[in-house]
Amino acid sequence: MLSDTSPLAPGEPVDDLGRLQRNAAALEANAEALTRAYMRATWVRFVLFFFPAPLLVVLFRLYLDAWGYYALGALFIVSGAVLFAVDSAASAKCDAATQAAEGARQAFEEARRQV
Repeated sequence: MLSDTSPLAPGEPVDDLGRLQRNAAALEANAEALTRAYMRATWVRFVLFFFPAPLLVVLFRLYLDAWGYYALGALFIVSGAVLFAVDSAASAKCDAATQAAEGARQAFEEARRQV
């Protein structure tokens, strides 16, 4: 977010159309940056989920006892739960930033129509 923009408080009178526009643009830039970072990091998270446990099974299939398969299955399930939690949090953060940007843009458009 740009340093010269301050977030609007609810119920604050709208007297500066330029400030609303800068606020909307800053929030849109922030939402776009968060979305790009999320998209870049998502494939890494999925590789870290789908790659280790199956690779260990393939590499050590001749040396694993029965309990090893259970341990690797548990690792796969736990890593899936962690991936789901991390990815859901990152996705929610992107969605919140996008909604804030849309709200700011709508407030700017409404204020511009009223002027």
